[in-house]
Amino acid sequence: MKRRNTTVEKGRVGEQLAATLLARTGYHILERNYRSPGSELDIVALHKKSRTLVCVEVKRWVKAYYPVDDIRYAVPMTKMFRLRKGLSHFIATHPRLEYDAMRIDVILLYGNRLIHMKGEQ
Repeated sequence: MKRRNTTVEKGRVGEQLAATLLARTGYHILERNYRSPGSELDIVALHKKSRTLVCVEVKRWVKAYYPVDDIRYAVPMTKMFRLRKGLSHFIATHPRLEYDAMRIDVILLYGNRLIHMKGEQ
């Protein structure tokens, strides 16, 4: 049980670091740990200047066994499908939300580095 708590704590710390990075770079955090049927979104944010709605998946890697700059390796297609489904649910439950574009990003915590990989709009 202790291992699970440690993993959850590390995940929460990673999500806080990611949220801080987003806030510093022009994003407004709308929701953290948003749950919908079949999905959980780590962070939902709105980029203020571009008015882009962004779902952010936060990942922590200990070893670099994939290219750390390619979003396709960070999030498998099955997870990407669940994120899209969760983002659709978020949009449906927030009908007054105004945005011009949307995308799914990944913030990767690798050692002491935070790498923000932006998805396609």
